[in-house]
Amino acid sequence: MFADRWTQILNSHGAETALWHPEGALTFHDLDAAARALPSQICGRLGRFYLAQGDGPEVTIALLAGFLTGLPVQVVEKDRSRRVPTCCVPRGVALVKQTVGASGVRRCQFFTIDQVMADVDRLHQALRLAECQVALAPLSVAHSFGLTTTVLQTLLHGLPTHWLPTPFPSGLTAALAQHERVFLPGVPAMWKAWLIAGLDLSHVTRAVSAGSLLTLELEKKVRDTFHLKLHTLYGTSETGAISYDATAEPRSSATDLGTLLSGVCARVENDRLRVQSDAVGLGYDTVLPGEVFHHGQHLTWDSITLHAAQLQYQSCLGPGINVASRKLSPQAIAEKIRAATGIKQVSIHGQPSRDPERVQDVVATLTLPPENLTPEFKSRACAALAPWEVPRHWRVSQ
Repeated sequence: MFADRWTQILNSHGAETALWHPEGALTFHDLDAAARALPSQICGRLGRFYLAQGDGPEVTIALLAGFLTGLPVQVVEKDRSRRVPTCCVPRGVALVKQTVGASGVRRCQFFTIDQVMADVDRLHQALRLAECQVALAPLSVAHSFGLTTTVLQTLLHGLPTHWLPTPFPSGLTAALAQHERVFLPGVPAMWKAWLIAGLDLSHVTRAVSAGSLLTLELEKKVRDTFHLKLHTLYGTSETGAISYDATAEPRSSATDLGTLLSGVCARVENDRLRVQSDAVGLGYDTVLPGEVFHHGQHLTWDSITLHAAQLQYQSCLGPGINVASRKLSPQAIAEKIRAATGIKQVSIHGQPSRDPERVQDVVATLTLPPENLTPEFKSRACAALAPWEVPRHWRVSQ
């Protein structure tokens, strides 16, 4: 179990750096001491638990505290409010994710420590992270992708993480200069920005893209500019990693999601991919009709063709909006606009963006006279929205 692994890591690497951050660095012993001193909180649904919210060090320490004590850890984005689970929490929960996903509904997802370890171990082997000296974390460690490829690799495999508060090129450049054999995960929008900035990625050993479809053009430019193979990783927060493009050469199709990872089974059911593995979680706190997320199986919202173990992406059938690999809830955006404007008839949906790395744009449709759709009105309507939630297109109906 986890305690045995952590003891082995402390015995072999305890005095070494486990986590770099802008204010300094923490050794594995430092993490251990901070986790054991961290007080738990009380929740009516979870009982005693740890809240993993904030910067990289805070999330990592809370995760470690929960895993060491056997108490649940709820991971929440730094800029989000915590959702209290709406159901009785299943027994044995070690990790609670709070995410929107393709369903477009913000919910809690529950995982045991065995399910967490299965996903992290599968990624460690498939991505050959033992060949890397450090994982850079320029993406949120409260997202499933960032969580399982960086700080959980630190806690379960002793791979140090260099956490960055933003993915901006300046901080990335300084971090890259400190290390050799770097593992760098990112979403397509980040890879595009790093490409434009002309970063020196000569120290990157493994480069991975996830969160949205990677275009052939971007993959080729990364190869030509950085001499790096940008590997596509596909998964969901419910299932963990599903498939990976482990080939050394660029793909011939942008829809190619690689092959199923070892230990992951899948089939197509009513045009959607149904996944079975030991990393699939226990379920949601709120279940929608027709959903499958239990007993090691999850019916995704993705339309995918499956040939042997090879996956080809077709489309996402869920109502969630994907803006630069960040999943948004149409309902939550509409509610914020209604509250700010007093207009009851507000609908939100996503439409394909002209920028493929952005994926989708947010579209707002409101019932009001066209002359009332002024810049001042839009500013008031968006007052409570995060920058990535702001509609790029406005439409009126009367």
